[in-house]
Amino acid sequence: MTGLKTLQIGIDVGSTTVKAVVLDNNAKILWKNYKRHNARQAELVLEFLNSIESDFPDTGFETFITGSGGRVIAPQINARYIQEVNAVTYAVEKIHPNAGSVIELGGQDAKVIIWKQDDQGRKSTLTFMNDKCAGGTGATIDKIFGKIGLPIEDAATISAEGKTIHHIAAKCGVFAETDVVGLVKAGIDREEIFVSLCTAIVKQNLEVLVRGNILRDKVILLGGPHTYLKAFTDLWRLHIPQTWELHGWKPADLPVEQLIFVPDDAQFFAAIGAVLFGRESDQLFFATHKNETAISHKYPGSDKLKNFIQCGRSAQLMSHGTVREGLAKSEEELQEFKSRYTIAPFVPPVLEPGSKIKGYIGIDGGSTSSKLVILDESGTLIYKDYSLSKGNPIIDIREMFQRIENWISSQGIQFEVGGASATGYAASILSEAFCLDLTVVETVAHMKSAVAYYGNVDIICDIGGQDIKVLFMKHNRVVDFNLNTQCSAGNGYFLQNMAEQFGIPIEQYADHAFNAQKAPAFNYGCAVFMEQDKVHFQQLGFTKEEIMAGLALVLPLNIWNYVVQETNIARLGRRILLQGGTQKNLAAVKAQVDFIKSRVPDAEINVHKYADISGAIGAALEVRERQHEQTSRFIGINEAARLVFESYNDESTRCRFCSNRCPRTFIDIHISRDKTVRYISGYGCEKGMVDNIDEMRSQQAQKAATKERFPNHVNLSSKIVFDNYDFDPFPEQGKSVEWPKYLRADKKNDPYTFTKSFKRSSQNAAELRSKMVIGIPKLLNLYFYAPFFNAYLRTLGVKEVVYSDYTSTQLWNEGNKWGAIDPCFPAKVAPAHIYNLLNKSNITHICFPIITHLQSLVENTLGNNACVIQMGTPEVTHAVFTKDRDFFSEKNITYLKPFVRMDRPRETTGQLFEYFKDILQITEDENTWAVTQGFSAQEKYLKQMQEEGIKTLNWLVENDKIGILVLGHPYHHDPGLNHGILDEFQMRGFPVLCIESLPTDPAYLSTLFSEDERKDIYNIKDVWVRNFNRNTNLKIWASKFAARHPNLAVVDLSSFKCGHDAPTYSYVSNIFDASETPHFLFHDIDQNKPRAAFSIRIQTIEYFLRLEEMRLKSRVKELNK
Repeated sequence: MTGLKTLQIGIDVGSTTVKAVVLDNNAKILWKNYKRHNARQAELVLEFLNSIESDFPDTGFETFITGSGGRVIAPQINARYIQEVNAVTYAVEKIHPNAGSVIELGGQDAKVIIWKQDDQGRKSTLTFMNDKCAGGTGATIDKIFGKIGLPIEDAATISAEGKTIHHIAAKCGVFAETDVVGLVKAGIDREEIFVSLCTAIVKQNLEVLVRGNILRDKVILLGGPHTYLKAFTDLWRLHIPQTWELHGWKPADLPVEQLIFVPDDAQFFAAIGAVLFGRESDQLFFATHKNETAISHKYPGSDKLKNFIQCGRSAQLMSHGTVREGLAKSEEELQEFKSRYTIAPFVPPVLEPGSKIKGYIGIDGGSTSSKLVILDESGTLIYKDYSLSKGNPIIDIREMFQRIENWISSQGIQFEVGGASATGYAASILSEAFCLDLTVVETVAHMKSAVAYYGNVDIICDIGGQDIKVLFMKHNRVVDFNLNTQCSAGNGYFLQNMAEQFGIPIEQYADHAFNAQKAPAFNYGCAVFMEQDKVHFQQLGFTKEEIMAGLALVLPLNIWNYVVQETNIARLGRRILLQGGTQKNLAAVKAQVDFIKSRVPDAEINVHKYADISGAIGAALEVRERQHEQTSRFIGINEAARLVFESYNDESTRCRFCSNRCPRTFIDIHISRDKTVRYISGYGCEKGMVDNIDEMRSQQAQKAATKERFPNHVNLSSKIVFDNYDFDPFPEQGKSVEWPKYLRADKKNDPYTFTKSFKRSSQNAAELRSKMVIGIPKLLNLYFYAPFFNAYLRTLGVKEVVYSDYTSTQLWNEGNKWGAIDPCFPAKVAPAHIYNLLNKSNITHICFPIITHLQSLVENTLGNNACVIQMGTPEVTHAVFTKDRDFFSEKNITYLKPFVRMDRPRETTGQLFEYFKDILQITEDENTWAVTQGFSAQEKYLKQMQEEGIKTLNWLVENDKIGILVLGHPYHHDPGLNHGILDEFQMRGFPVLCIESLPTDPAYLSTLFSEDERKDIYNIKDVWVRNFNRNTNLKIWASKFAARHPNLAVVDLSSFKCGHDAPTYSYVSNIFDASETPHFLFHDIDQNKPRAAFSIRIQTIEYFLRLEEMRLKSRVKELNK
């Protein structure tokens, strides 16, 4: 090719598309193309190269490549690989040198690049990318298009302006799908759903990806979603200026369309940048290494790439460490497995024509399918029906009743309905529509079915269309269960979607997967990243059969490592039952059986003989027990088959009981000619469940009465901890005062006293303090120590102590633009609270103490340490609000962050005096007096809580009732962090206690602990030896308390990413296993509120607490005989 004109080819091989450009020496684009590769990355690159060669004959080329799939292809075409962030950054700097920021949305990743400039004009960049999760990227958007039936051509023209925004969780792409399904079934317009999704993605990236930085103008929007979907541009132009205003950033005086925009060729910037960066770096190399041979990137032609596509990729498989054995080592092993686990087809019993049959109907209205069964009086299955959901559960079930009519007619029987019930997400609407006798929470339904057919099982693993439930059983009851609340990787819908991508019916999945002798080793976790793995493995040459085997093999990792988070399965039991529709896929079953057997060799594993309808069977079994000799309220088979209803969703249905004005759907169901029932869906809170103001007022009155009768100490604590407790004012100047002197630094209640004359500060100093209004955030351990700091500051004479508001959606939305890091939500929400205080009037100071240690009643521990994340949060928050703009100085507010140890009063006193002596102009005596008043207020708060605790515990014993003890940290008292979970139990008639309300008096504790235990009544070393974290230590001690009290059940709260709680889970569980105390978990609580998962968990807990109360009453009755 000597003497030929040379052009540069830039190729961007992304996770879903390939982009290619041809540039001349002046960086002018001569050719470009953009296509989805549909997992054929190398093939599409070859197609592009052939097209380029055809369009530019007699031309030489240099090749540069970037993107997630580019590294493997680069050697095949002698291309230089450029890291994609470098490529994008360089392209923007060359094409738009005045750019301040870039937001790029790709198929499975998102990037933010920010340019900063120092005083000397030197530029530097900050780059952030999504890491563990691909929620909020192009792949999520693709999935939603299919769910809502919106062609991309139509979506491209949709504007975000004037659209009602509905809640969608963008944190996880699969859960976003779940929210979207709910909106579709509620009748929400698909354009509104699409714009709501785009809004959620924009907010998610602003909250997390930007890391609290300012998106400096001009903001360049890159990537396919920005190029083709106008709504994104509208939304960035709406939300980014709001962050500028919050940060005090003054953009250039230009229209927003010139400050935030999608440039020409936005989808090609990485490909362009690969050429520009590669060419520039080559020139720099030549300039600095004149005597060295230049590295050539000349395109040698496509032969090597063709060979790689045809046979070369398989040679690389072993070297990549991505290969594992297939699902079966031999044909004999496979046949033995199939004979053991293949589910026999259902053969209905023969019914005698003319006979009278009484049956019980069970319905499972699932997320992706509907199931209906009929059991006879003996509990035998006599009829079953299963169909994929058509989008409306009433229509689905109505059609099923039409088929039942035909079945009754064909059998020639007389059929009587003894009872009918429903389970699943659609249970409530089906119950209203068809006048069913009861609804059964799905965990209970699956448990009933499992026990009925398989007896005393230890674990039930149910894999449904969009959820995974793992139930842990003891004594034929659920003692705990795990639901996938933060990630939905590895469910049945995921496998079905993969099969569809390969064009294979899900029924044939196992046949294809079993044909694979080897399989790629997928990383478990995020469903979207697993799709990325799939693309990578296809590019390496794995066949579809091998990939399907690999996906089956990763399923148990997602179940046990992601959902259950337990590596020692043997600890949970050995009798394991697999059920749910996914278990009909033998490839999935084989992977699970082999995984479990490798860890529990003597495990007894069964697949439910009715795996796909086990929930419906459980619902039928429950109504059969409950409706014994009672008349059913079911409307009848014929009436159900002809049910008529109308659905409304417009301005007339919008809730008007508060300012949120939530959209609702009214479904008017005509039960009979004279009776119509209205079902309301889509409401945001319980007020929206009713239609008129009188019903709403009656509902609220009943709610207030319930709260009055059944106390909630978590709510009580969250209120009184921020009260103004009385304090004793300073003695007069020179007055003789008796002071405590502590013999031991770590013992508050072990002082002796001495007398000293009191010294007060000057009048000017007192006047200075009297003008101060100090704000304290309702955060972290201040949910325990607010009484101390409030009384301490007011004793010193400050005018007022005010607090931030409780965590709420509004507080979070207004102040979540400073997400410098992504820790647990209790810490992540801190900037929002400080922002809330900054916007309160008259505040002169904000005090956010760095509390390093806390008081504890637990003895002989390694420490009373606070969490290091909590310790660092005041510092991080201060940095957030002073990094680019000093919010505090602008508001004339002083930020206070005293470093203080609270478990050693002498050190507390000294540390606070050292910090505040100059700021508040106080004397040492004033500080010591204020510390004493602070500890006195702290004791008053705890005394009030414990008095309420004793009162409630006595009531439980006197009335043979069960109460709930919440194992949590002080910050879980924040209603915005506990998501109102505990209110739900209170409204169901269960008093709620917290650790702070447990009596600690030895006299009371001696009634619970045996004589041998009383000498170590405050010791936890017998259970937990790594006892250095104070809040975790108290959770262990409270567990010992609850295990000994017959009227307590336990709800364990833990926030997502809590590293202190996680190691204690098994220890706490062991305590309650030994005592058979009902123990339920709400782990991984985050800012997202998965309502469906919470509702399932709460209803399940209620079911078993009712049973526990019945057992308690029986035990008491036996004892009183």
